Amino acid sequence: MTTSPEAVQDVADERLHNGAGVPAQEYPSAIYAWFVVSALALTNMVSYVERLIPTLLFAPIKKDFGLSDTQVSLLAGFAFVLFYVVFGLVIGRLADRSNRKRIIMIGVVFWSLATMSCGLTRNFLQLFLARVSVGVGEATLGPSATSMISDYFSRDRLARALSVYSGAQYVGAGLALVVGGLVIELIAQMPPPVLPFFGQIAPWQTTFLAVGAIGILVLIPLSFVREPVRRGLMDGKSGPAAKGATLSELWAFLRLNKGAFGAHYAAFSIHSILGFGTVAWMPSYFIRIHGWEAHDIGYVYGLMVGTLGAAGVVLGARFAERLLAKGYVDAYFRVPLIVCVVIAIPQFLCTLMPTAELSLALLAVCTLLSSFPVAVGVAALQVITPNQMRAQVLAIYLFAANIMGLGLGPTFVALITDYGYGSEGAVGYSLSTAVALILPIVIVILWLGLKPFRESLARAEAWAEDGAGTASAARA
Repeated sequence: MTTSPEAVQDVADERLHNGAGVPAQEYPSAIYAWFVVSALALTNMVSYVERLIPTLLFAPIKKDFGLSDTQVSLLAGFAFVLFYVVFGLVIGRLADRSNRKRIIMIGVVFWSLATMSCGLTRNFLQLFLARVSVGVGEATLGPSATSMISDYFSRDRLARALSVYSGAQYVGAGLALVVGGLVIELIAQMPPPVLPFFGQIAPWQTTFLAVGAIGILVLIPLSFVREPVRRGLMDGKSGPAAKGATLSELWAFLRLNKGAFGAHYAAFSIHSILGFGTVAWMPSYFIRIHGWEAHDIGYVYGLMVGTLGAAGVVLGARFAERLLAKGYVDAYFRVPLIVCVVIAIPQFLCTLMPTAELSLALLAVCTLLSSFPVAVGVAALQVITPNQMRAQVLAIYLFAANIMGLGLGPTFVALITDYGYGSEGAVGYSLSTAVALILPIVIVILWLGLKPFRESLARAEAWAEDGAGTASAARA
């Protein structure tokens, strides 16, 4: 590979600024562009609060409905992801053709109302279906938001913008634990409310109602966001009237770049099993093994995720920029590989420590490092994909990552606990076992993906120089 990092970046800049040689339209002011990122990041943060709040409510839900660990894990994982991934593909295609701001605002209303409905359920099936509805609503956000951000920022600023947006999910996860723990504690001290038609509801149900109602407030900043001009289109047409690629064009593009996309989708989706499984069961580990209260681990782990996790996303983007400057054109793949190698031992030992303090120390290291690849993983897809395919390509990524992560992550750990060790007190061993099974596979896939990713960057250079390059090569 002889292409210099400067050449690849210059070509990518041209591709993002222009539609195959068409003069670039002026970008909005930096202040407004960062306001848009902030509004979308806030929305992302709220979505993660509503997505992850059940992890702090496992114990009361399990008690009230008489559920096993495996059953309650389905509420945090499979129930949410069931339609999240399917609708994500549909929304991705819609976002490549329609008004992305409008799609997001409709989704916010839907998932907030669905979260509130979780607080009105009376059995496992009703709660399961309510969580399915939350997933349907949140499917609107990821593809639409990242596609919008790529139209507000040039190539040299894209990774940082995406790191702010992606970092918000860690703040949201932290808030789900910190604020969730606080809300649980406050509501537990209040008399159980009695609602017309529904009667008396439990504290965990009141928590769902409160969190869902707060979520609707993000519509206020979103109302000031403008739909951006589409940039970096493969056929050379930039502007609001640009149409998305056909399914045959998308499929041809993915086949042409199957090495890069296959490695990316496989590595990140398999690793998400470990990520979501850890977030779902780490509170239970401290509650069961170290005797902590739910609100205590909520505060500590929530602050850790919200600060170190968010910081790691930004630092990961900066690390990738440093590698690019040193000539590593595959930096967006190399950063995740480096992180997985470095984090393997501390993550394996984290839940095997004899004291809570030692576990927390290793957990802090793992929380910081594990978030490094989040923004660069999304940026990797952006820099090798034309505008009219970006939302769909990201939707496929979210489909794979969430089917594996949200769908299998919490349940994977629960199955190891229930059927591997046969005791809920073995949740720490289950988390370490998951690390030992998953990380080696991810490391191998990322290593194998370095060369195909560099080849896809070279193809990006070719079709950026010739507006029809990608379509012609794909058809050939």
